[in-house]
Amino acid sequence: MRTWSFRTAEDPTPPALGGLLCLAFVNSVLWRRSAEPNDLLVDYGATVAYLRQVGLLDEADRAALDRAAAAHPVLARRAHVRAVALREMLFRVFSAIANGEPAPPADLTALTDTLHEGLGHLRVTAAPRGEVAATWDVSGDRLEWPLWEVAGSAAGLLLADQPTWLKQCPGDRCGWLFIDRSRSHSRRWCASTMCGNRERARRHYQRHGR
Repeated sequence: MRTWSFRTAEDPTPPALGGLLCLAFVNSVLWRRSAEPNDLLVDYGATVAYLRQVGLLDEADRAALDRAAAAHPVLARRAHVRAVALREMLFRVFSAIANGEPAPPADLTALTDTLHEGLGHLRVTAAPRGEVAATWDVSGDRLEWPLWEVAGSAAGLLLADQPTWLKQCPGDRCGWLFIDRSRSHSRRWCASTMCGNRERARRHYQRHGR
């Protein structure tokens, strides 16, 4: 059983990756707007490794999913296809919201379908200290359960006040999404040391004609 929650304000995902699990998942494409984007989710194993890196999975989760994928390669390929489809759907939804546009209705329907699937495997049980906890039933070979967690994170973002803080890096090759938790909500770049520096260098080049 795997503990579940809408990962929003308590989400430990590093700000450098977007600040929320769902945004880190969407940001698994580097330089998305360039001629040669770098997709970090090239197969199911890479997807599991990335989710381990961003903090969703612990080492036991990773090992269990890798074993299940090796035992069921067809299901693993199917889960990978669904992971990429979920990522691209969320990219469209979050990009629209970050730019003040309505989210595509078909994509919201797809997100609802993923949530509905996951909730069918959610169990509300008593925790050891007497409190109530929601847990995923991940017994067997459910290779797609991490996607339910990503979808839950996305729903938590969309249903909270935080969409007003959702921004998209304007870098000409970037397009990463992030939650602006700066005090003045004036953060512009995914990272000032990356796209911010690149933009400053471009402006310097234009000013000095070099």
